[in-house]
Amino acid sequence: MQVNYTPTIVTLGLAGGQGKSTVALMLGRYLGRLGIPVLFVDADPQSSLTSFLGVKVQPNTPTLLEVITQSEEKSKIVQAIAPVPDVQLDNRTISNTNLFLIPSDDGLENANYKLASSGISLFILRNRLQPIANNFGVIIVDPPPERSHLAQTSLGAGDKWIIPAEANVKGVQSLVRTLELVKEFQSALPYGSLLGVIPFRAKWTGVNPTIATKTSISAMGEIVGFDLMLPHLLESDVYKNAINQRVSPTDLGQPGLEYPIQVLAQKVRPTLSEQYAKLIPTETV
Repeated sequence: MQVNYTPTIVTLGLAGGQGKSTVALMLGRYLGRLGIPVLFVDADPQSSLTSFLGVKVQPNTPTLLEVITQSEEKSKIVQAIAPVPDVQLDNRTISNTNLFLIPSDDGLENANYKLASSGISLFILRNRLQPIANNFGVIIVDPPPERSHLAQTSLGAGDKWIIPAEANVKGVQSLVRTLELVKEFQSALPYGSLLGVIPFRAKWTGVNPTIATKTSISAMGEIVGFDLMLPHLLESDVYKNAINQRVSPTDLGQPGLEYPIQVLAQKVRPTLSEQYAKLIPTETV
């Protein structure tokens, strides 16, 4: 059954380097390329998503800090939404017409103090996003990679949670800690559910995954359930180059590397309104 509201997708991970920002970025770019308007929310004080999207925070313009810590009357959320600029790649223009961002800067760390003093910190971001949500097909939130009030309010904003985790021992440990965070707040968030786990930086030798990668992915499946395991993202310099050039692997002539993102988009598809769900292919290419 199709829903009539805009879903919020949150990439979760309680350790650095797990692929949160990469998955958020590539999913949003893929959906935008299909014609779906995407609002990114950079909830990480490291501002990786803001940097990756090439958005420069303008003086006297509100960021996520003001959105979270001030009232709508004092800081209107629409004023914090920035269009993502187009990108020049060789002789082509890569259009980002459908991409928008509520940016962050290093001052966002101060939001933790405001959230800590609030009795409803879990719902502050969700409540602030609701009035403008229907202007977009999907909202994607990238939270900080640690257990903090910013991570909690990001969790509370989500209808669907995605957990990227490195295909190694560190990633398995991060997955366990992240699932503990979800479990702790799950009863207060009946509208939210785990969409899946994406192994990140999977390593292969020839046509086979390395033993470490295979063992780690198997362990993740045992922990979360194999039905929630999504295809892995290969360790590849193409992703690094795509992020650095502010494009996608497809723009660099490597569409096959986006297969896991296409599968993820198909998982997101049932949560979208009908006008946007129909834009997502039902089969991966």
